[in-house]
Amino acid sequence: MSSAESLRFKWLNYDVEVINLEQREVRDIAFCSYITKSVPLWHNGILICRCNDFLDLKSVAKKFIKERVILMEQVCYARMSEYKRGIMLNEESIIVAAPVIRAYGVYKALAELLAARGRT
Repeated sequence: MSSAESLRFKWLNYDVEVINLEQREVRDIAFCSYITKSVPLWHNGILICRCNDFLDLKSVAKKFIKERVILMEQVCYARMSEYKRGIMLNEESIIVAAPVIRAYGVYKALAELLAARGRT
């Protein structure tokens, strides 16, 4: 697993800033998704989970509208070669079922970028 890093890239007419990006295992993303009630996104062999714990929606929206910046606080990703509608986790007396959807928009672009990084 790689250590935490930040990432910046262009998507359409926006600058995208990922404050903290970390590679994880699929089971970690399933558990986090279950706890945070976020739905992981999949595209091109990459599973992405994103959440904002500290940034408030007003600040994120203001930056988006005024500066054309998409701000993502925390993004975790894992390599998952094929799309599955859900991930099951059953370990240490914890049973988790997390749905997975196909990525769209900026998340699809992020998955493409991460997949390309893995091929180099």
